[in-house]
Order: sequence, then structure tokens, then C-alpha cells
Amino acid sequence: MSGAVLEVKDRSLISLSWPLILTFAVGMIQPMMDSWFLSRTSETAAAGVGAMMPVLGALFTALHAFAQSGASITSQYIGAKQNGHARSTQTMVIFGSIFLGVALNLLIFPLSGTIPQWMGLTEGPAEYARQFLSIVCFGFAFRALQTILTALIATHGLTVWNLVGNVLTIASNALLNVIFLEGLFGIPKLGVYGVGLATALSWLISSAILWMVLTFKVKHHSHRRDWKRSRVLLPDWIRIGLPAAAEPISFQLFQVFITAMVVYVGTTAMTARVFAGNFAALSVILGVGLGSGNQILVAHLVGAHDFAKANRRVCQTLAVGITSGLLLSIMVALLGEHLIRLYTDNPEVIRLGRICLWCDVAVQPFKAVNFIITTSLRAAGDSNFPAIVGSAMMWTLGLATALILAFVVGLGLPGLWLGMAADELYRSFANAWRWKSGRWKSKAVV
Repeated sequence: MSGAVLEVKDRSLISLSWPLILTFAVGMIQPMMDSWFLSRTSETAAAGVGAMMPVLGALFTALHAFAQSGASITSQYIGAKQNGHARSTQTMVIFGSIFLGVALNLLIFPLSGTIPQWMGLTEGPAEYARQFLSIVCFGFAFRALQTILTALIATHGLTVWNLVGNVLTIASNALLNVIFLEGLFGIPKLGVYGVGLATALSWLISSAILWMVLTFKVKHHSHRRDWKRSRVLLPDWIRIGLPAAAEPISFQLFQVFITAMVVYVGTTAMTARVFAGNFAALSVILGVGLGSGNQILVAHLVGAHDFAKANRRVCQTLAVGITSGLLLSIMVALLGEHLIRLYTDNPEVIRLGRICLWCDVAVQPFKAVNFIITTSLRAAGDSNFPAIVGSAMMWTLGLATALILAFVVGLGLPGLWLGMAADELYRSFANAWRWKSGRWKSKAVV
């Protein structure tokens, strides 16, 4: 552990967050880039693989939640100046995350042909989705390692290195896509298989880069006593990690259900949702980056038992996150037609996509509230509330609103999108109440 780590809790939100904002922005390029490369093959390929993104999102969200929980425990020990426990936690969560990645690979590969059918895909889209899943799942262990290394490096305040690693990853992904799709250097043209292989290999490259950062910049080295301590630390990781994973997994499964409903509406609606969704994700860049920086600070401050400062940090982050989410979503909606034309010239897809981007303006402010407060609660060790209450509201109030607007009122795809906005609204009020109650102060690990 370096001495600078102990000062993370005293750094400004912006100094920690600006590399995270850029890192997240660069990370958003990968699915957009994959969609673009696939759309050059066919819109059917882009739609089929795009329909799998909520499924992959649910899996990666589980990895991310466990990684962030482990990183938050590490941060609390650093804030409390218990560096030995912090190092042992790092060792435990690194190997635990790799194990989760391998387990997901063993789960998804046999189901790669069945999952598209569960999503309601048929014929061409289903076959493209199967091809992509059957290849990309072999990179899940690398994705898990990339996720935990990113979280731990950020915990030590070295967020710039995450940005460097992500830029190199995206560059390698783009290069590999060109090689595999164009058949360069004597390699046969691989189509959708090539896109999946390029994605998996880019995760491997990213993991290697981040591992060097953790080893040489953070100077993390595992000791034998770390394994003895892990028996004491593991229950806290499970206590925080399982509920922390439950709520975002529930959210991603909710997205899977919404996607299945979009498939029911029709192929045009599914294509519009994939293309519009890629650009709608741009609106959350600032909120997620600031929320991630805030999560690091809250965990360090809770470890130091400086609860008043942790509360001030959350309030400041909320103000900026809500404003940025609203303004960015309006900008994306105004440019909607030009953005979607990058993927297609189909007028109906463009029309539906534009409507969805304007519906997304109602989503983003409340999405920022939920992300910032939920990650803050997890950083403090209070992950049960968003998992239980958030998931319950999502599958009752949120789902009912989406189905009523889409199929009873007859709004179709825009109704489903507005239903997602209503879900974010309901949960944002509940999460804000929980934070204001102050009960999170008694949930710390240290």
C-alpha cells in the first residue's frame, strides 16, 4: 500500500471522477462500435446481438456489484488505516471474481442457443445471437478480472490508469474487429463470430494492462496470511455483495423482460430500441462517473467514521448528476435523427428511435438519483434496502406501469420506455428516503 492511498478521502470529487467519466464514456463506445460493425454485416445481425445485451448486462452487473462491494470494503479498511486487512480483501476478491467469471462461462455456453429463443428471437436474429454468445462467453473470466481490477485501482485513487487501460482496450477491440470482419492477414472473414472473439480478446488485453497497474503502481502482492484472513473477511463480502448484486441483476432482468416485450411488438421496434438505447446510454456518462467517484469517497469516509462529510458529498453529487443527466438527454434527443442515421436509413426505425430518445429525457434525472444513492448505500455497507425494496417496486409498480402504457394505452415501444422512466421515479423516492434516514451509518464493516 502506498502512502498516497490514505489521502483518497480528502481528495475532491472532480479529481477522482473526471477519469472515471472519460473511462465510462470510452467504455460506452464498445457496444456502440460492435453494433456499427454488425450493422455493416446486416441490420438483422445488429438487432439479434443487440437483443442479447440485457442478458449480458445482467451477468456483468453481477460481476460489477461483487467487485464494487469488495472495493468498498477495501476502501473502508484503508479509511480506517487497516492496510493489512485492505490487502487481504483485495486478494480475496480478485480470485473470487475470476471464479465467478469461469462459473458464468460454464453456465452460458450450453445455453447459447436456448437463450435467444427465451427472448423470443427466431430464425436469422436467433442464429446471430447464438453465434455471438457461444464465442464471447469464453471471455467472461477476463471480463470478471477486468472489472475487479478496475474497481480496486479506482479505490486507490489511480483512476487515470483505468482510463489509459480502457482506451487501449477499445483501440484493440476496433483493430480486431476490422481484422476478423475484413479477413486481413490471411484470416477468414468471421462475421458475428469475429465480433464476439474481438470483444473477448479485448477483455484479455485490458486485464493484462490493469494487472500490471495493480502490481507496479498500487504495489499489491498477496501474502500467505491473506488466505487466513479471508475466512474472516469473506462473510462481509458475501453480506454486502449478494444484496448488492441482487438489485442491479433484478434491474437487468427487468430490461430483459422489457426487451422480450419489444420483440413481441415487432422487429422494427426491436431494431429501434437497440439503436436508440446505444445513444441513450450517453446521457448517463456524467452521472455514472461522478457517482463512481462519490462511491469511493463515501467508502473511505465511512471507514474513517466521517459521516457528515459523506452526506455532504452525496448531496453535492446528486445536484450535479441530476442536472447533467437532464441536459445530456435533451442534447441526445435533439440530435436523435442524425445519430440513428449512422446505423440505418429505415425511416420507421429512425422515427421510433427519435421518440424513444425524447422519452429517455424523463428517465435520466431519476436514473442519476438511483445510481448515486444506491452506490453510496452499498459503499456504506447498506445494500439490503435497495436490493429488497428496489426490486419489489420494480417488478410491481414499474412493470405494471410499462405494460399498461404499452399495451392498454397502446403506446407500444414508447410506452415501454416511459414505463422504465416511471420505475426510476418510484425507486428514486424510496432510495432518497433511506439515505436521509441515516440508517446506513450503522452498517459499516469497520
